[in-house]
Amino acid sequence: MFKNSNVMITLNKKKPISRVEELKLADDDDLTRAKLLWHEWGKPIVIAVTLGFGGIGGFNYWQHYQAQNSESASLLYEQVLNSGDSDSIRNEFETLKNKHSSLLYSQLAAMLMAKLLVEEDRVEEAVSELRWVVKQSNDEKITHIARLRLIAIMLFIGEFEEVLDMIVDTEKDVFESRYQELLGDAYTLRNQNGDIELARNAYQASLNAEIDFFNRYEFVRAKLDNL
Repeated sequence: MFKNSNVMITLNKKKPISRVEELKLADDDDLTRAKLLWHEWGKPIVIAVTLGFGGIGGFNYWQHYQAQNSESASLLYEQVLNSGDSDSIRNEFETLKNKHSSLLYSQLAAMLMAKLLVEEDRVEEAVSELRWVVKQSNDEKITHIARLRLIAIMLFIGEFEEVLDMIVDTEKDVFESRYQELLGDAYTLRNQNGDIELARNAYQASLNAEIDFFNRYEFVRAKLDNL
């Protein structure tokens, strides 16, 4: 089942998952692991996990940025990382953005803040934070991750035309699978003449992509099967 108004999908015909819950899934596991690893392994590994680049590859990716991040920025980021709601760390977050806007910490903090805002049903504010990351980041992979999360939220609030424009105009790189999944979502939710066939093609392209960066194969398979 995949409906436009109370959007639901079904994985392997089991428990239905709401669109809001699905929006959170990609973030929840990484954030939980990040909190657990923070004190055990230290900041470099935590940043790698939060980005979704686990293991040695993630650590190497982090090292590229290590020299440019200040201790004050890392402390502010840690407060955002460990917060349970957006309002309690708003001052620290704004300080991080204003004083360290070019640093990786501020961009990761904005993505974490967007996650908290989605959980609090403040999606317009979440959109604003993710737009800021897309505009601010000079790193291609971080820009992709922020854009993908932005697209997912834009779908939730019904901005299908903007989503289609964003996906079509983007060089997708290793994120092809996730972009194609969201393209399929956009066509399914818009549901105009010919959109279901376009959605089917997009989901199939997602499944055919060489790299499944977010491990979404089962989700996409379920969406395609339920068209």
